[in-house]
Amino acid sequence: MKKLLKLFSASNITVLLLIVVVLLSACGSAASTKSEGKESGATKKNQVTSIKMALPSLNASYLPLFVAEKNKLFEKNNVNVSFTRVQGGVIALRGLQTNEYQIISSLPESAITGVAQGANIKIIGTLDDQSMYTIYTTSDIKSPKDLKGQVVATNRTGNGTDIQLRWWLKKNGLKPDKDVRIIEAGENSTRLQSLVTGQAKMTILSQPTDLKAEAAGMQKLALIRDDLKSYNHNMLMANGDFLKENPKDAKGFMAAIAEATEYAKKPENKDEMIQLIMEKLEMKKEDAQKSFDFVLPALADKGKFNKDGVKWAIETTKETGALKADVTLKQLIDESYIVK
Repeated sequence: MKKLLKLFSASNITVLLLIVVVLLSACGSAASTKSEGKESGATKKNQVTSIKMALPSLNASYLPLFVAEKNKLFEKNNVNVSFTRVQGGVIALRGLQTNEYQIISSLPESAITGVAQGANIKIIGTLDDQSMYTIYTTSDIKSPKDLKGQVVATNRTGNGTDIQLRWWLKKNGLKPDKDVRIIEAGENSTRLQSLVTGQAKMTILSQPTDLKAEAAGMQKLALIRDDLKSYNHNMLMANGDFLKENPKDAKGFMAAIAEATEYAKKPENKDEMIQLIMEKLEMKKEDAQKSFDFVLPALADKGKFNKDGVKWAIETTKETGALKADVTLKQLIDESYIVK
């Protein structure tokens, strides 16, 4: 009997020890799982999303992008932005539609015609809220009326550059394709070349090609923004699927733009901004100074676009015949990514 009691007691102790071991193991496993869950959540929270951005040109209007990159403001908002230079807005828009690029900078007219054709894209902001174009002529043209009967050079019929050029001609009493003959000369550099070689008497240029025009003896006849008060030039457009799947990253991108723009506009940072333009655009200090002074008044606070300017672009694109279907502001823009 004593032997049986001893055996029973030993068995109970063994069982109790096994139960304790199992419970401790379970608690350890739960704690481990909880800890892993916390680490996983933290990792997900701090995960950096890569964004590819296409730039159809390279000029001082991109100053907020330069600042955000240099000061690591994108990384601060958990996005890693890489830039690719492409030849023109058409190629940029095509890459945006296929999600090769998640964000691009381009004239609003390209987004308008793209959305009309079913493109899944949205305008989420802008770098500047004024036109960056200037009218240049050969030295013998003293006023718009001197252009009657002459040849003027555009980029490509129906694109944003062409639409602004035709609008300016009408604004100054000239009928496009009737009072003046319009030829397609392509990008900024080749449009300038058409003036230098005498193929055309007038064209429309953006910076920094405007500096080359002045150096070549061409005459600045007008600034588009003096006549066109509502416009957004370098608009920020995003792929629709990217926005749906990564809304926080799109907001992070715009937050970086907002902070960079504020930094660039502070008077005490002027010399730093001129130096940055010199480095990014390989400019002499004098030219960088001119470019900075030109773009500074147009930099859009927080990347916020001018709705009246978007409406103007829709209406004017339709007037030219480049827009065949109706496009509404709701279809085109999304303000929810702009920092309040």
